[in-house]
Amino acid sequence: MSVRGAGALYEMVAPGRPLYRDAHYLAADVELDARAAGPLVPFPLRLGSPARATVFTAWFPDTSFGSVYREAGVFFHVVHGCTPAVFCPWMVVDDDVALIAGRELLGYPKKLGEISFRFEGDHIEATVNRRGAHLLTMRARVGDRLSSAPPMLGRPHRNVRTSLGVALPKLIAFTPRETIREVRHVELTLEVGGSTRDPLVSMGLGAVQAARLHRVDLAAGSLPLPVAPVSPLWLADHTLLRGH
Repeated sequence: MSVRGAGALYEMVAPGRPLYRDAHYLAADVELDARAAGPLVPFPLRLGSPARATVFTAWFPDTSFGSVYREAGVFFHVVHGCTPAVFCPWMVVDDDVALIAGRELLGYPKKLGEISFRFEGDHIEATVNRRGAHLLTMRARVGDRLSSAPPMLGRPHRNVRTSLGVALPKLIAFTPRETIREVRHVELTLEVGGSTRDPLVSMGLGAVQAARLHRVDLAAGSLPLPVAPVSPLWLADHTLLRGH
């Protein structure tokens, strides 16, 4: 990427600048099989105990870069040193600008997919398909407002940022700024599928423990900083999962 191109991307996510207004996240905290999920986590991260993940679909109606789009992903709950964080092993979007910015700057392993996020009264149905394979269905009935809930994005993130060539992959650290509009409890059913390139069904995702609809505003926190090298062998083992 050219210096000019990198500068444009960093300008897009400058610290403190609003990026998303009224972002909707339908999120399910699920049990996680540590034996299946462990190899997907790069050293020096380790899964939390007990092992947990958050599966989500999202709709972004108002962004600073002019895109209205949808997203889906998985966050593993991990520990880096003594810091609880989340690590993203898989994510899809249906907008190319969001894909480029998220991969190049923040290390999210974004790929293009087909995502729907539909409201009908107090019901939401979200589906994810890619390359002819069905990956996710989330059906939810929205309930009462929650007075306290864990953050959706506003927590420490650890992702792997890579580039073509001789540069080693790096673990990067950042924490988005999240302003809560409202969080509601939802009754949710989750169906997980998969394919060779998107093996969600073999990630170890288990039973839903809690589910919520988050409506939040998001801004960049500090710029992502490299905190540790990542083994090229780990990256090679997960090329199909992270690649297009």
